Amino acid sequence: MIKRQKGVTLIELMIAVAIIGVLTAIAYPSYQAHIVKSHRAQAMGDMLNIQLTMEEGYSANNAYDTSIVSAGTCSFCEVDTDRYTLSINTATTPYSIEATALSTLGQDQDSCGDLALSARGIGSPTECW
Repeated sequence: MIKRQKGVTLIELMIAVAIIGVLTAIAYPSYQAHIVKSHRAQAMGDMLNIQLTMEEGYSANNAYDTSIVSAGTCSFCEVDTDRYTLSINTATTPYSIEATALSTLGQDQDSCGDLALSARGIGSPTECW
């Protein structure tokens, strides 16, 4: 009578760990790229909301309220301040809204880099908008 062992051998366990490692090595960079793109989309959405708020203020008061952005964000913005810093540049006519990608969590590795939205609704870099 042959006695059979029950359970998992060390070789089988090592093979399972190796397979999980390979799958993780393939999936993680894709996951990181998705996270970077989603934060970019959030920053773009906040920039559009800032523009809308500024244009509403202009139609009511004939002046742009640039104080809605302070300390790199605004009261209604949802962008992660560790990834982007928002600002309004009044050196351009009449203004442009800018989102500077930060290196804190790797947002500066995004292919689009820093984002800008002019008062006319033209975003740059154009291939990202």
